[in-house]
This record gives sequence, structure tokens and C-alpha cells, in this order.
Amino acid sequence: MRTRCLSRNKCCKAAHQQAAMRLLLVAAVLRVGAFTPSGDGRPPSRLRAEDKPKDPIVSAEGWPRVEALLDRLPVFTVANEQGQPLQYEADGKPLALLYADVDAAKSELKSAKEEHPSLGLDIVPMGLGEAFQLHRKGDAVLIPSQDSMEAAGAPKGASPLGQELPLFACMEMAVQGEDGKPVLPLFLDRGEAQRAVEDAMAADDSDTKLEIVGLSLHKALEQLVSQESSAFSFVPPASSLAHIQSYLENSGGVGVNTSPPS
Repeated sequence: MRTRCLSRNKCCKAAHQQAAMRLLLVAAVLRVGAFTPSGDGRPPSRLRAEDKPKDPIVSAEGWPRVEALLDRLPVFTVANEQGQPLQYEADGKPLALLYADVDAAKSELKSAKEEHPSLGLDIVPMGLGEAFQLHRKGDAVLIPSQDSMEAAGAPKGASPLGQELPLFACMEMAVQGEDGKPVLPLFLDRGEAQRAVEDAMAADDSDTKLEIVGLSLHKALEQLVSQESSAFSFVPPASSLAHIQSYLENSGGVGVNTSPPS
């Protein structure tokens, strides 16, 4: 299968956009304190995982590299003024809801504010790498967007609760990575993947139709943690980045606090 690279200008543009995304998300982590450290400096969610069986993905040797890339993808949860996620009970266990779709999180926030007007609720971002670990431990549920779930093949109108988080990619398309080598972009948004493919075809001046495939996050990570190098990149939805920028500019910068309530 031949790899299609974007033109020089397209690659440079993509690289600059990715750099801007990284800077924005790094600023989010630094300013909002998304991972509240415990006494010895480790996030409490990781401390709680030590007494449980090792997870084959998050305990893999390649996980730290993949986690750092995943944390460039924001997810959102409804949290109180202290940054503690609103808890929902399932089978007698409290769970946080972590939304890949910022608009779905806003909708949940509206309902939660009506039910709990005194809690000072807001939606706050956290990196998908940390969110995935909470999900794997059973402390949270990752909720895909309705559109991306249906684009991946789910029946129209199906509930996103309990569904896999889908990723979208064109195996014949690449962008320039940080080291100048081509990397495969993985999108959370099917429409943005389609637009990237159309841009690549226009730059390549080709009529060949490039196919977009859907991948589950779980299955993709199983493969990615076994690779020795990062021949891929994650592309955050534009709507998520726009919300984070607005959040940092207009809020006090409260981040997700994964410490147990006192």
C-alpha cells in the first residue's frame, strides 16, 4: 500500500497546527492542574491502581509514550468548584462520565445545573491518556460523540453509553511528524478526517479515492503500545480545542481533581 504524503506546504501547515495544539493542551494542563498530585507527587488515580491486576495496555512498556500522545486529546467532565467530577451510580459504584464530545458535555452540564444549582458546576478538560486509565479501572465511562459513533457503524439513535470510542484514519494518508518523518493521523471526528483526506487528494492532484476506516480506541491502543516508535499522531476535534482556549481565557482554570472526596 502506497503512503500518500501531503504536499510540502500542507505538511508544514499540519505540523504548525499540531504544534499549536500541543502548546494549547500543555498550557491547559499547567494552568488548570488537571492531575492533582498526591503527597509523593504521583496522581492519586495511579496510586489506587497499584493494588489491582496489571492492565495489558496501561502496564505495557510502550504505554508512557502513547499516553503522552493521548493526553493531547481532551475529554470533558462535569465537575464542582473543587474540580471533582460529578458522580453517577451504576451497579452501586460511583462513576464519572467523560465526554469526547464537548457539546454533549455542555448538554449534561445544563441538566446537572438544573438538578444541583448550588454545586458551582462547570465542564473541565482532562487528557484522554489519564481518562483512559480511569476508564480501564472502572472509575469512569468514556462516552463517544453521537455522530462519530454512528459514523463508525452504530445504529442511528443508539445510546453512546457503553460504546467504544472510535478513531478514524486513512491508511494511505500521512502528515509530517515532529522528526520530519511521515506519521498516520488518527482523528476523533469523522468529518475532520474526511476534510483532511480531501485536502490530501487535492494536494496530490489525484482522482484516486482514499478510504477512511474506523478503529476502536481499545484495539488501536493494543497495537500502538507494542510499537517501538510513534508512527502516528492524534488529532483533537477543532471544537474541543476552541472550548479549551475559551476555558483558559475566561475561567479560573480549575482542572479535574481525581482525589477521593474528603
